[in-house]
Amino acid sequence: MRRIIKKLENNLAEVRDYDVKKCISLGEKFEIVFDKTNDMMTLTPEQLVSRRKAVGGPFSSKFDNKTYMLYGYMWNPDEVEL
Repeated sequence: MRRIIKKLENNLAEVRDYDVKKCISLGEKFEIVFDKTNDMMTLTPEQLVSRRKAVGGPFSSKFDNKTYMLYGYMWNPDEVEL
C-alpha cells in the first residue's frame, strides 16, 4: 500500500490506523511518500508495529464520519542507490 503525506509533525510521518492494520493483516509493506521531496519510506508489517512512536486521536473523517487514529513513525526515507 502507498500513501502520500503532505507534512511531517516533529519529524514523524502520520498515517491512519486502518491503513496500517490492513497492511499488517495482508502482510504487505507500507510505502509512505512525502510529497514535498518525493522521498519514500518503506515499512514492513513487523516495522509497522515495532517502530510506532506516537498515536493521536481519535479523529472524525470529513467525508464519512468514521473515526480513526493517527500512527506516527519517525521519518527515515529509503536510501536510493544510483
